[in-house]
Amino acid sequence: MPSTSDMHDHYPNYSHFYCLRTIAIIVVISLVVFNFQNSNISNTDISKGNAYAHIFTDTENAVTKNVDGKYQVSFLPYPVGLLVNDTSTKLNFSIMENNTDVPFLFTSLVITDKNTGSVVGQTPYKFHEFGDVTYPYTFQKDGEYRVAIQAKINGDPKYKSQPLTASFDVAVQDMQKMTNSFQQIMLFYITPALAGIVGIIIYSENRRGRKRKE
Repeated sequence: MPSTSDMHDHYPNYSHFYCLRTIAIIVVISLVVFNFQNSNISNTDISKGNAYAHIFTDTENAVTKNVDGKYQVSFLPYPVGLLVNDTSTKLNFSIMENNTDVPFLFTSLVITDKNTGSVVGQTPYKFHEFGDVTYPYTFQKDGEYRVAIQAKINGDPKYKSQPLTASFDVAVQDMQKMTNSFQQIMLFYITPALAGIVGIIIYSENRRGRKRKE
């Protein structure tokens, strides 16, 4: 069986074919990885999101803030990676006093653009028997947002009329923009670079072939 070097000597196009095949494999793998990552972002496992009726302080991906030393507010978005125009988005909160659900409270959700401070979404106050609250919300644009839960707590002299407030920062991605950016990178950077590499390899192989003939 001829060695690889013998095939290079007798079949000058073998090196060209091998290089092109290798580069094609790299491109295909890159595309597959990119699509796999997108799929993971857009299809986040529900066990990491809205499966929890109550958000414990040690729940994975949850963020908890302390207010006045006795109240705890936990936040857990679903899915974990928030996306533009995703109608399945849920913003989940648990409002607790000394790690126990606060009963009989009114809550409101306020969403602001983190960069401009402008309000992009707000709900009227609604009564809840328990401190576990879920707000469905569909983000219209990508960017950085601040999600704030406001709670008026029955029986608390301070927060009965003045709401307890806890805010959390979230990032929202636009998959269409990400896809377009990747396509542009492939078109304007990766493809020309690979073409240049192929050209250099072919030129080098041709020079080696001419030297062997001499």
